Amino acid sequence: MTDPAPSQPFPVRVVAIVLMATLSTLAWDAQAQEPSTEGSTQPESSLGQDARTDTSSALLSPGEELALPQLPFLDLGRPNNTQAFAPRHDHGVFDTTLPGYFRIPTTKVFLKLGIGATTAFIVSSKLLGTPTWFTTSAIPVRGQPFFHSPGAQSTATANPSDVSLEMRGKTELGPMRLLFNTSFAQGKPAFGFHPNYAYAQLGSVLAGFTDSTFADVDAYPNTLDFEGPNALVFSKHAVARYSHSLSHDKQRRMSLHVALEQPGSNVPTSAGEPRDMLPDGVVAWRSEGGWGHLQLAGLVRAVGIQSRDSKDSKTVLGIGGNLTGAYHFSHKHTLLAGISGGQGLGAYLNDTGGAQYDAALNTAGALKAIPLLGAYAGFTYAWTHTLSSTATYGWLKLWDRDFEASLDAKSFRRSQYASLNLVARPMKGVLVGVEGLWGYNRAIDSQSGQAVRGQLTLQYRY
Repeated sequence: MTDPAPSQPFPVRVVAIVLMATLSTLAWDAQAQEPSTEGSTQPESSLGQDARTDTSSALLSPGEELALPQLPFLDLGRPNNTQAFAPRHDHGVFDTTLPGYFRIPTTKVFLKLGIGATTAFIVSSKLLGTPTWFTTSAIPVRGQPFFHSPGAQSTATANPSDVSLEMRGKTELGPMRLLFNTSFAQGKPAFGFHPNYAYAQLGSVLAGFTDSTFADVDAYPNTLDFEGPNALVFSKHAVARYSHSLSHDKQRRMSLHVALEQPGSNVPTSAGEPRDMLPDGVVAWRSEGGWGHLQLAGLVRAVGIQSRDSKDSKTVLGIGGNLTGAYHFSHKHTLLAGISGGQGLGAYLNDTGGAQYDAALNTAGALKAIPLLGAYAGFTYAWTHTLSSTATYGWLKLWDRDFEASLDAKSFRRSQYASLNLVARPMKGVLVGVEGLWGYNRAIDSQSGQAVRGQLTLQYRY
């Protein structure tokens, strides 16, 4: 994940307060307002017919009127609610009754407002570059500042909190969905806008800011740590996507997704300025059922640099794949895993995203895409209907030793990530959990560092 510079606290607080006040007013007005026929010039028979139509329509719940398909796999109840926010090729949902939605008066559109208030208390064994995100590539290695951090480092933050506004309806072209969701998460305790979703989906076509088609949100392990495992494919940006159903079997759904996505070459400043010739292209195949799901995605991109004197430019091919999935042994046991590899893919992975690991200059001065391979696995076990645990492990490696002069001797080469948590959900919307984390970071010059972290998370989501 990238760590955008935090915005000033006062403007963010003011905007958030105004936004919530506006949404609350809209919700109250929409629920309280009733259609009125006072002053109407329509004939009585016409009024009676319209009234019967309105009454009949009003009797239908959002779920009955929209009649959306049900997703066959489990909602794992992640703290960030990603599975509910993520777009689905056929607009499928986990709960077909659509709780929390209400009709916008005089329309066939349904609205839902949401908020998740989250607070995390964090204690780390040493000072990290991202004190609120456990980014293993940010763990200091021997020879870097804070490698010998004296004593524990503590912090607390509420910036993972989020607000959302969602609209659903029917059109002549199929189901419609508009979603805006933002948290305030930063790599530091300060608040700043951290957009998660801002997309429109009409039928099988989607456009907007959302998860990359190369990613798989349903295979994310259920960690309390906002960052998640090092080898996770995590990238949100502008996407234009078309999805096609390959099977209409409700118990064995298959789909194909084709997308053009926002490019963004991550290269070291010593090599030149980033240059993007074309959008990134992604194709993904997915199969899902009551057993879980399996997804295979391929990515092609052009990674380039432009010399500062504008006299020279170079471009290399970035290409790779991401195989992910989840298997439900039962409602209590779920295994999640992913493996990704290729070259020029650094921008898409947790530990290397937003850094300089797509391509670099080798010892001969030629621009080359950096190869990488990463894998992770998570296992969730439900002890009771309100208590569960998730164990997660991740491994990631870059083959970048030939790029030491262009990158830096202390640049990232390999990392490991491990976490174990205990999460309680005593009532709907309430989450209390503790998590222990361990991370290992190794640099190009073979120097390494380790860190451990403990985290307590409290959340109420409505």
